[in-house]
Amino acid sequence: MIVVVTGPIASGKSTIAIELARQLSLNDVRAEVIDLDLVYDGLIAQGLPPDASTWRRARGDAARTTDAFLDDDVAVIVAEGSFNLPDDRSAFVDQLRSNSEVVFVTLRVSFEEALRRAQGDQTRGRSRDPEFLGAHFAERRDLMAAVPETDIVIDTEQVSAATAAASIARLIGQPLP
Repeated sequence: MIVVVTGPIASGKSTIAIELARQLSLNDVRAEVIDLDLVYDGLIAQGLPPDASTWRRARGDAARTTDAFLDDDVAVIVAEGSFNLPDDRSAFVDQLRSNSEVVFVTLRVSFEEALRRAQGDQTRGRSRDPEFLGAHFAERRDLMAAVPETDIVIDTEQVSAATAAASIARLIGQPLP
């Protein structure tokens, strides 16, 4: 199974993806996390332009990496990043060779909480800027409100990363120790 964790900036995507992989490993389920932002950054470092076509390429590269993990008998792949638009999702899913089920988990967080988290994280760049983050949330307001019914939706202001990961594991049929 492939679990794609998506949501706005500072919603907890990386934290929950890593925690889910950790919890699954405690139950002897091999899991790997693919960070779409790192795939994109790698492409930028290779000289590709910082634009939508490079994001599309990053999603395709993430799909190929997912297939490689599945070929290596990794039972669950947790890919995280921005998969909010149907085109974003298809850029990933359509590139998969695997017939494994893809489960999308959409995280929700308020702008105020996202800003608090971003500003408290010294490793973040532009997302610490209230104007940049505010524009991100404003541009995606309608999109974030129209989450597909098939998604697992988690409000990360209401639950911890450990609780969110345990809920995802349970919903995808992976018992935890």
